[in-house]
Formats: sequence, C-alpha cells, structure tokens
Amino acid sequence: MKHIKYFLPALLCVCGAVTLTFTSCDDMLDMGNDDVLYADDNHLTNGNDTVNSFVGILAQLQKIAVRTNLYGELRGDLTTVNANAKLDLKDIASFSVGDDNAYNDPRDYYSVINNCNYYLANADTLLRESRYNAAAHSTYDFYVFRAEYCAVRAIRAWVYLQLGQIYGENIPLVLNPILSLDDADEALANARKMTLEQICDFFIEDLKPYVPWFTYPYHGNPGYKGYNSEMPSRMAVLPIQLVLGDLYLWNASIKRDQQMARLAAKSYYDYINWVPNDGGADIDDGYKRRSVTYVGDCSWGTSNFTSGEFRMTYSSINSWFDTSHFGDIDDEIIAAIAMDSVSNESHFNELRYLYSYNPEEENVDASLSPSQVCCDYSDSQVYYAVYNNGTSEVSATVSAGQLTDEQVSRHYLGDLRLALSLNRTYRSSDPSKEQQIITKAYYPQDVIIYRKGDIYLRMAEALNYAGFPKFALAILTTGLDNTVVTRGILPLCHNATDSAFVQQFEFLPLDLNTGYLTQVEDYSPSGQPIYAPNASSGNTRTYNWNQIGLHARGSGYALENPFYYDPQNDVPADSTGFPVQPPLFVTNNQTSYDRIMTALEEDNPEIIAAATAAGLEAPDFDAIPTPLEKNNAAKAYRDSLQVFSNRQQRAWQAETAVWYHEYGYPQVEARQLVVVDSLLDVESALETPFEGFRFGYLARDAYRKADPALFAKRVARRDPSLQGLLMDSRNWFVRWNGQIGR
Repeated sequence: MKHIKYFLPALLCVCGAVTLTFTSCDDMLDMGNDDVLYADDNHLTNGNDTVNSFVGILAQLQKIAVRTNLYGELRGDLTTVNANAKLDLKDIASFSVGDDNAYNDPRDYYSVINNCNYYLANADTLLRESRYNAAAHSTYDFYVFRAEYCAVRAIRAWVYLQLGQIYGENIPLVLNPILSLDDADEALANARKMTLEQICDFFIEDLKPYVPWFTYPYHGNPGYKGYNSEMPSRMAVLPIQLVLGDLYLWNASIKRDQQMARLAAKSYYDYINWVPNDGGADIDDGYKRRSVTYVGDCSWGTSNFTSGEFRMTYSSINSWFDTSHFGDIDDEIIAAIAMDSVSNESHFNELRYLYSYNPEEENVDASLSPSQVCCDYSDSQVYYAVYNNGTSEVSATVSAGQLTDEQVSRHYLGDLRLALSLNRTYRSSDPSKEQQIITKAYYPQDVIIYRKGDIYLRMAEALNYAGFPKFALAILTTGLDNTVVTRGILPLCHNATDSAFVQQFEFLPLDLNTGYLTQVEDYSPSGQPIYAPNASSGNTRTYNWNQIGLHARGSGYALENPFYYDPQNDVPADSTGFPVQPPLFVTNNQTSYDRIMTALEEDNPEIIAAATAAGLEAPDFDAIPTPLEKNNAAKAYRDSLQVFSNRQQRAWQAETAVWYHEYGYPQVEARQLVVVDSLLDVESALETPFEGFRFGYLARDAYRKADPALFAKRVARRDPSLQGLLMDSRNWFVRWNGQIGR
C-alpha cells in the first residue's frame, strides 16, 4: 500500500492540496481509484470528492489504531507485558513513556484531525440531488455530503477523546485545516490548550446538532464488502451517538455529574435502538438491525449435564472474533479501523502478533499475556447451568473437581470467556514449547473500536452512576426488553423525573431480528422475573430470546446463580481491593425486606382474602429472625402468590414500590449503587480484556469516587511497585516533547 503524503512541522501535519495515492488491491481503500485528490480550490463538490476524501481520513486512522488499544490496555490491570516484549511496551505498562517511544507521537493524531478539518471546512452540506425510491415510487432529496460529514465530525471528536485519555491535558485544539508550514506554526502557537474534561465539554456541543444527520454512507455493498475483503464499509463509521455517549460518560465521571450520566446512557441507547431510515433506495433495513446481546456467548453443552459426565467438552457459539462471522449484519462488531492484511505492510494490525505468537517467526513468543488479576477475575466466577434432564428442570455448577487439571490450568473453571479467547499451540520445532494465542486479538484483521457487549456495559456504567442500579443490573442478568423495563425497573422510580427518563428506553419485541426479547415473561409480586416457557420442549431455558445478561455470556444463568449474589459476601472489597460479589437484594438492615412483606399483608386485605380463599396460610413475618430470602416458609408463601391474577400482582408491586420509596429508598439505593459498581468492575474484567478499554473504566471509576488511590490500588494488583506513583492522577497520563501532556 502507498500512503498519504504529508508534512509534520513541529506538531501539525499539512494535508491540503496534496495527492493521496493507494494501490493495494485487497486491503483498505481498494475502491477502484488509484488516485485521490483534494480539489486545488479547496472545495468538495461532488460524490466522488465525498467518498475519496472520507477514505483518505480512514487511511490516516490506520496510524493510530494499534496504540489506541495499547494505551487503553497496558495502563490497566488485566494485561502483563512479558520479558521478551520491546521496551516501548514495557514503558507504557510502567507509566514511564518517553519522547522516543514509538507509540508516543501525537502528530499522527493531528494528521487525522487535519484531514477532518479540511473536509468539514469544505464539504457543502446543502448540496443535494434528486433520487428515486423504487419502493415508494417517488423521488426524494438526497444530501450528498451529510452522511460523511456526520461521520467525519464524529471521527474528529473521537480522536480528540483518545488524545485526552492518553495525554490528559495541554492538548492543542485545532479546528481549521492547515495547508502550509506557516499556517501550522501559527496554529500551534495560538491553539487553545485543552484538558480531557474540556475536550469532553467542547465536543459534546460540537456533535449534538448533527445527531439527526446520522446514517451510514453508502460505499459499495453496505451489508458486506467495503474497504477490504473482510470489513463492510459501514464498520468504518464511528456512530455519532456512541462517540457522544463516550464524551458524556467521561464528563459525568470527571465532573461527578449524575445528570450527564443519564445523557450518556441515553446516547448509547439511541444507537442500540437505531435502524436506518428506509427512505433511500440504496439502504434497506438489513443494513443495521437493533443491537442485541445474544451473540458470542460460550457455555458447557447441556448433554454433559444430562449424562452426568463432568469431564466436559467445551463449546462456544458464534464467537464474535471469528473471521467467518466478522462484519455480518447481526455480528457483534459495530465499528473498526480497517488495516492491511499482510504483516510487511506498514499498517498491519500489530496487535495480532503482540497478544499472540508470530506464526511467521515461530520462535517469537507473545509480548502480552493475561495478568494474574485477569485470571483471578475469571477463575473466581461460578458457572451455573439450568437444564432439563428429561423429566424436570435442574441446576448444576462446575467446580475444579469436575474438570481435568489441563482444563483448570486453561481457565475453563469459572467464567468461560477467558478460556474462549486464550488458546495455546506448540512449536513444530519444539513440541514441548507452548505458544500463546489470544484469539480475540489474533483473528480480526482490523482494530475493533466499538462492539455490542462493550456498549451495553458502558450503558450499564452510566445508568448505575445516574441512580438506576436495578436498570444497570438487568443488563448484567436478564438483558433488556420492554417487560424488564416497564415491569421490573419503572415501578422503582420514585419521582416523575426518573419515570420520564426510564420511559425513554423502549425495548419493543417487534420480532427476533429487529426487536428485543429476553427470557423474562413476567414478574412475581416480590419482583422476581418469571421465565417464559417453551411449550414444545417443556424446557424453560430454550425460549427463543435474543437478549441475555452480559454475565450469561460466560457464566451460565446469572440471574438465578446463588454464587453471583451470595448474601454472605455483601461486604466491601477486601484488603487487596479485589471486589467481592454481592447479593440480589441489598439493604442496610437485613430485615428490611421482611418488613415490606409485613406492611403488604397489613395494607392489602384483598391479598389476604385471596390467599385465605386459596388455602394459603401466611407465616408470621414478624417472628422470622432471618431475611425472607433465607426462610423457606416465607419464600414458599411468596412464590405461591404467583397464582394470583396479574391485577393483584400489580397491586402488590405498587405497594412494594410505595414502601421502598417512603421508608427505605435512600439507604437501599446507596447500597445498591455500591453493589452494582462491584459487579460492573467484575464484568468489565470478564467481557473486555485485551480490547483497550480497561484503563478508561478504572480511571472513570476513580474520578467518580474522587479517589485516585482506587486506580492506584487496582493497577498495583498487577505491579505493586506502581501504587505510589499512581496515587497522583497526573502520572496516569503521558507527556510528549514538552508540548502535550499532563
């Protein structure tokens, strides 16, 4: 591949009236054009200009793709840099990056920014042409530049956000295209220097007006091939709603602003629920469906349970990083930076041979491996299966005693996602020597920026901080559909403002392809989900759903897993900072839920009468010394009330909500926020290792709690020598040449 020609004066690159040339036939930008030329008069005037200039920006993104992952991953706690790794990687992990580090060159980021600035300054967003909609038998106005204009604006904001996460502050804000060396010097001298917080402030306002313009540009076949043999053109677009959500989420954390967290959650939802406008003949509904979570899960096959054989054969379903699925319409991947397919090309995805051994040089081991912290997160989970044994539904867990020593060593114990991603092979020259393959990093040719699991997890992070812990918890346990939202979350809203916020989240089950459907059919009076049966098999866990809780992607049935919600572990993190997983019901007083039941008995004569008529005798709740969930008699009585009508169940739920709000809400909510925070930390470690997102999660959590020590202690679990250094948040970030950085 030939690359864009540009100058690098001091900091900024020049990309004005220069020729952009590409000749690769199988890789990025193979669109039938060998030459891409910005107009000499600095105007973009037709569709070819639109495509060519947009593609030029995507080419510039290749330079920063790999380091975006590395700065996000190596400054976290989940990845260890091995002894054979080059010094540049070790310096990132030790927070000691110098000017000569190969991954420390902000000029590459400004190369992208300058191309974006040129496009935004010269694209005519009012330019339109008449197109014919065959389905509607009518013509419509098509705005030639708007889809790309919106995409370019989002790319620029995303690149600045990456600069903010890497350098922290003193980041020049340059918004006009630089067309000469003199312009570059002047722009650098006069640029406003921004902090990460100020970047978020600025680009939130910069993007908001253009959200209604968002759609995917049509470059080739939108559902399949686009800029290379693997990646559809739509995947090169960073959706503006997601970039805006990230800006809101960072700002909410830095400012400790719960209202901004609500805006973050809503922005993520707006993309999750977005489908293209079918007004144009070129784009149909298959171009993007609503984003659901039931992809890429992994599980033990139920045949192993039903046979009683626990020397299990591990199975996975539709791994999102499997290249045979990469880019499918229903795939996990939302956006990626397209990279070269050949390792000797300058924009090859280097991550493939950093997280895995290099098959082209068999004796070169992986540079990066899962840390012990990452392994501990995974191994400490308890896989919980629910299956039908032919006559009834039973449950089972997977313990070390049921696995072979090799399975335990390869992390098949606990959550299965690490085992799915961490593989080993043997050197042909030395069969005794194992070599590591991180499949989620090895198989994709391209560098993944957004995928569904990450976005749902960030939405849960935003919702929890915004004051909706049960909403966030549902993302981890049940998944989301309208039953979950309207019957499980909305009744807990304790004022009109909160109710109005939750009502914006509609997860309608339109159908399995375009809507949302969890396993939850209803809720019991006590607020427990009731699963929908499958009449044909009698197995309540084979219902045709397309939404599952994120924890179910690797740990079995999370909602019913007693080890995921063990009340005995409802305590803060232990002395090492490792979070202890808490229970489903959390209050400051163990008898609070018992008092709810007592109050409901006293205030609902209709329920008492119905129970009496049904021959149900309520236990003496006041005499029960243990929490309701631990008392079999009380639990059986509660469960038996599910035979009541929906109306009676709703009445009970309403009364529960009243008590919850009037007597226990502040205390309960405060504890629930802590509980779900702990679960989110666990899920971040299980769902996202090796993807470059962990630094962001840990830093945001420390910002929200105004406690830099929280970040320092977590990273110190990987390397204790770093704790003192990282107590000062300025040391989380990088400096460059005295011009940019903390």
